[in-house]
Amino acid sequence: MFLTDQIGSGKTKKSDTNDTGIKTNLVKINGVTISIRPKENILSAALRQGIDFPHSCRVGGCATCKCKLVDGRVKELTETGYLLSDEELDNGYILACQSIPQTDVSIEVQNKKTISGTVLHQKVLTEEICEIIIQLDSSLHFLAGQYVSLSIEGMDAERNYSIANAPNKKGIVSFIVRKVPNGKLSNYIYHQNLVGKKAKIKGVFGNFFLRENKNPILMVAGGSGLAPILAILEQGILNHTKRPLTLLFGARKKEDLYKTNEIQKMHKIWNGKFTFIPILSEEPKNSSWKGKRGLVTSFIKDHLTKSTEAYLCGPPPMVDIATKELLQFGIQKQSIFADRFTTIDHNLSLHINDNNSRNKAGVFDYLKFFLFHVVGLTSVVSLLMGGIYTTIGFFSLLFFYIVGDEISGDDKSTPSYTKPEILTLQLWMALPILMIIFFCSVWTVSAIDTFGFGSRLTQIFGYDFNFAKENTSILVHGYAVALTGLMIGLVGTITAHELTHRTWDPISMFIGRWLLAFSFDTIFSIEHVYGHHRYVSTTEDPATAPRGRNVYFHILASTIKGNISAWKIETKRLKRKNVSNFSYQNAFLRGHLMSVSLVILAYLIGGMTGMFFFIAAGLFGKTLLEIVNYMEHYGMVRLPDEPVQPRHSWNTNKRISSWTMFNLTRHSHHHAEGEVPYQNLRPYPNAPMMISGYLTTIVIALIPPLWHYLMIPKVLEWDKKFASPEELELVKIANEKSGITSLIASNND
Repeated sequence: MFLTDQIGSGKTKKSDTNDTGIKTNLVKINGVTISIRPKENILSAALRQGIDFPHSCRVGGCATCKCKLVDGRVKELTETGYLLSDEELDNGYILACQSIPQTDVSIEVQNKKTISGTVLHQKVLTEEICEIIIQLDSSLHFLAGQYVSLSIEGMDAERNYSIANAPNKKGIVSFIVRKVPNGKLSNYIYHQNLVGKKAKIKGVFGNFFLRENKNPILMVAGGSGLAPILAILEQGILNHTKRPLTLLFGARKKEDLYKTNEIQKMHKIWNGKFTFIPILSEEPKNSSWKGKRGLVTSFIKDHLTKSTEAYLCGPPPMVDIATKELLQFGIQKQSIFADRFTTIDHNLSLHINDNNSRNKAGVFDYLKFFLFHVVGLTSVVSLLMGGIYTTIGFFSLLFFYIVGDEISGDDKSTPSYTKPEILTLQLWMALPILMIIFFCSVWTVSAIDTFGFGSRLTQIFGYDFNFAKENTSILVHGYAVALTGLMIGLVGTITAHELTHRTWDPISMFIGRWLLAFSFDTIFSIEHVYGHHRYVSTTEDPATAPRGRNVYFHILASTIKGNISAWKIETKRLKRKNVSNFSYQNAFLRGHLMSVSLVILAYLIGGMTGMFFFIAAGLFGKTLLEIVNYMEHYGMVRLPDEPVQPRHSWNTNKRISSWTMFNLTRHSHHHAEGEVPYQNLRPYPNAPMMISGYLTTIVIALIPPLWHYLMIPKVLEWDKKFASPEELELVKIANEKSGITSLIASNND
């Protein structure tokens, strides 16, 4: 659907041939050459060979892995217009996770070199914060306010820290480090004598630096977020900046303030008006403090003009609240610059390296996924036979999944499949099966024997299908709507989820979007890949349910916001291509027209009754998707700028759910590595676990008191076991908003 070729400006080189006679290509990344396997994308090859390549979603939904194609030709697997700007496209930028080299290629990526140095000085500033100064062995070119990745001899850990001073010819950089609970590197820096130890920095990174204009400056800092602010102030003095500046510095108590004397000195020599206001949020009322009290963000409105340019640095919640305040008071988004300081330990990511221990898939490993097709065709039989058989079919399906998952246990097998084409064919077969379900279910409510279908079946099987149809009660037709809706969700949406991730395969995309049309949800192919996978478990994601949300509200909210998000994503892409929003190229509109065509077809098959039957079943199928979204990420939080990890999705390894849902159950791995096909997803036994299998959890979610009774303990366990220190700050905000007593009380633990 989106397959294109991108050619670099340099001379295209020929491929090499390895010892097996298979042509392979080489990729040069910032001068470092790596090999690449056939049909392997650049990002996967880089990560496999130890290249620290910037990335996040891995499915072409975030643009974190964007890089410049300097030389060679690549096949692009997705529409880069969804993510890259006009300028980036004109300059030859590509997405590494969606680019397969067709020749040897050379790319440039912001993955900076490593510079070594020696710790010169170390000083404790507060009970939680210390400063270290490092003499670098070679010069580092950076802008005041940017950050680097820092590691120090004696501790196997690497974290991002902002440089706390302006560039200088001496090659000296300083860092302000906050001691984080259970933070390996920060505690090592704070407690150990580091003077004389070797250090390494990698970088620089970030877009947090002072812009050149005459607008008033507002700086808001919290905790160790003061570091880049100090660097910018120092650079401003060196540049003789005359712009009026206000610095709001938030801390808890007097003892938590630091560098105030240095700031006062800067105050005296700043060329323009300089206002410095320290603000304490937890200082005892009877103390000698005579300065401002409260949250630092509550003072923002007092220091704004229409042209204010804001610079924010501190804990993510502070940055988010400050941004919201600024936008509310009319400051434009392009005038707000923010830098969250984070210390996420990426070792929290679950990694299973079992490539050498996986057995070759046997016949049963392929056959087990055909259980999906058996479920779909069995539902056709129960629908056609009508009456008690439809009722039995509906409740048998529930029994099969709910009881089957409980008694069959978990499937943790990870065989190595050598014939993936069979697995793809299994996916493609979903469309004819769903079309059969669609026709048969609508036929059961038709006033006539459309196409003589019932009579033909009666002649073949000797069962009077027309008589059964005419004697099926309204209640049973209600079961038929639910059963058809379940099939639209199971056969349609689940299969389409896998297929629409294959943006490079036009057949899979075609089939996937038609499967989604049955649930009026073709926008899923836009919003899910380019929205959900980018913003999952954040407040920006319509599909992620915040703590305390009712499932019925989520169904409506996620549906509406998902459509709005898809429309914005699609119109942004069309604008970059200079195409009208109302052209045939608009996948949003074209997709909904596909659903309309099915509604018309249902009318032709079953009249008005058939049309409304299908609409009800389709909406039921769409509802199932939103309930599944509700289950898969309920209550989880994530920093938007951090890579998605297995801990950001609820997982289950229940056998029946896995076999009949193409391993959708292994959702933790899917979000961590979205490009991995379903058969290669790992079970991750230590991932955050759902209540049970999918259909069981769906039923529980529909009973909010039972859902919260069973789920809140799991959410609290997630906070303790999986959340990073920065995410715990987001957890506190989420708990307060949830309205759930036990979650709010956990903030005091």
